[in-house]
Amino acid sequence: MNKTGKSGSGTGLWGWLAALLPAVLGTVLYFISGASRAFSDWYALNLYPLWVGSVGRFFGIFPFSANELGIYILIALGLFWLVRDITRLVSRRLRKGWGRRWIRIVIGFAGSMWLVFMLGCGINYNRTNFAEANGLPTAGGTKEELYQLCEILTEEANRLADRVTRDENGIMQLTADTRREAVKAMSLLADDYPSLDGFYPQPKPVFFSEFMSHENISGVHSPFTSEAQYNRLVTPYNIPHTVCHELSHLKGYMREDEANFVGYLACIGSECAEFRYSGYVLGYIYATNALYGADAEKWSAVRGKLEPVINKDLAENSRYWEQYKTVIAEVKEKMNDNYLKFNHQEDGVKSYGRVVDLMLAYYHDEIRHRLEASD
Repeated sequence: MNKTGKSGSGTGLWGWLAALLPAVLGTVLYFISGASRAFSDWYALNLYPLWVGSVGRFFGIFPFSANELGIYILIALGLFWLVRDITRLVSRRLRKGWGRRWIRIVIGFAGSMWLVFMLGCGINYNRTNFAEANGLPTAGGTKEELYQLCEILTEEANRLADRVTRDENGIMQLTADTRREAVKAMSLLADDYPSLDGFYPQPKPVFFSEFMSHENISGVHSPFTSEAQYNRLVTPYNIPHTVCHELSHLKGYMREDEANFVGYLACIGSECAEFRYSGYVLGYIYATNALYGADAEKWSAVRGKLEPVINKDLAENSRYWEQYKTVIAEVKEKMNDNYLKFNHQEDGVKSYGRVVDLMLAYYHDEIRHRLEASD
């Protein structure tokens, strides 16, 4: 009897240690990566590609989002176990120590998710960012330089406006194999930026995309399955840039500003006109939003140069998101803001707009040439 009791006590102790270990390891990695960029760079360049190459390849076998399915399964199992134990509690059929067992399971599961999150993307938040790694200055620019950037993007978007397929209402439609074209575009970009080289799983549409719309989300990268997922219901011109944005996370670039920029570069360098159009229109939106805040008069001047058919796409995008302006969307944005700040992106959701600084750096020579020609 005493032997059994000791064994039970020992098993309980080791059970608690096992439950706590993943959380401890994940927390250690969080603080080490935050304190040492060298460690984060080493992980991003040497170990993270192995993670994506193994986890991403495995879940890439499935034609659907394994991450989405996994969420539904976990919710179903959680509800099943909760209802089962509540039923047993009411009927007084619960085993002794069921409360401790529940706590241990929750701690172990949450800790495991935390550890996988750190391995699947958390460490990469602290790596050298894309701009620094590729020698792109991000000091911003003058109002006139920003105006010239908007001019460039407007001209390119206008040039492509009639080269994409549109429906009877004039809304751009996707006809290419978006998932294959996204991987191809990212692979082409890797010729100029070697850190983007390597394996890319095909991005996947989320089946219940309306849930994402309620949360004001166009795309998401899963660190647990190394999948790039996108909202299949959004206005079509958003999708190519979105999938390239999410794929950039699978190369360890987690900051939203640089993911937007990498997505932009991949789109405009694509062989597919639909991708180029998506890139330039999204770039135009980011740049003109910045110009509006800096100089409303200059914004009005460049805004009037946009082809009317592009305005139809922008209006359709506004119409789509307007129906999802709910408390849920506001709460989700606040959660996303806190998430980004927790992962050392001090500007939170505002970091999504820093892509403009990167575009100013990318077009620096052309902007200077235009300014000199206008003098």
